[in-house]
Amino acid sequence: MTKPSLPNGFEVIQTPHVTAAVRSSEKDLLLGLGIIDPKRLEKLRQAGRPIGSGRGGAVSVALGPQTNGRAVIRHCRRAGPLGAVLGDRYFSGSRPMKELAVSEAARSAGVPVPECLATVTRRSAVFYRCDFILRELPEAVTLEEWLRANDDAAAVRTVTGLLADAFTKLVAAGIYHVDFHAGNVLLQRDESGFQITLIDFDKAEQHAPLPAALRDRMLFRFNRGLTKRSLAPRPVSQALRLRFCRRAGIAAAPEEMRQFAADCAAHLRRHSWRY
Repeated sequence: MTKPSLPNGFEVIQTPHVTAAVRSSEKDLLLGLGIIDPKRLEKLRQAGRPIGSGRGGAVSVALGPQTNGRAVIRHCRRAGPLGAVLGDRYFSGSRPMKELAVSEAARSAGVPVPECLATVTRRSAVFYRCDFILRELPEAVTLEEWLRANDDAAAVRTVTGLLADAFTKLVAAGIYHVDFHAGNVLLQRDESGFQITLIDFDKAEQHAPLPAALRDRMLFRFNRGLTKRSLAPRPVSQALRLRFCRRAGIAAAPEEMRQFAADCAAHLRRHSWRY
């Protein structure tokens, strides 16, 4: 497997036990926060304000007295059975660099993703642990949270259209987002309207081009997440796919949409044991 390359605009800082890929424009600020000192980084994480409910737990921290900006530190943890045993420990590999490379490729292609400021990897004799430091999106909520609190049909249509736009760019960039669901979509609203941001590119893959099967699998995953959380009385992914097809210039004949709806229903049946 090809080792991921360092994205443009980043540089590597290395000590005997820490490797950090740092956005060059924020290097001095991040080093001032002590991100390459494991003890200072842990102290910074513990002092942060918890946000979200992800596996590793993310915290919001101030970037320093000279700026009003804030950052999110996301500590990486394993999922599934291995997570119960290993927690936040990983064996040899380049997980942080892979996620950074894919998320930066998405960002360069116009996909709305958070600005990554740094990845920090701390090594021991056998394992490593890692953190991502991202620029915080103020007043952002997950799409799941917003859907639970909002029943305005017009607003839902607007947000679905924005999500379809983001999804179209994701597909055009050849990126397969393994965990594409409403909890990994952030929503902001200001005077100019809604803004959508896709997060958590853990295990994401880049293809050239993205196979149609993986494209539809992301939509199935999105719909399954809504169904699991009782947010989808009907296959929402069908509406999302239709909007995607229209924006991407792909013909969506009625029989194709009927087949997609049948495939979506079959996917839900196969995964019904999960909820």
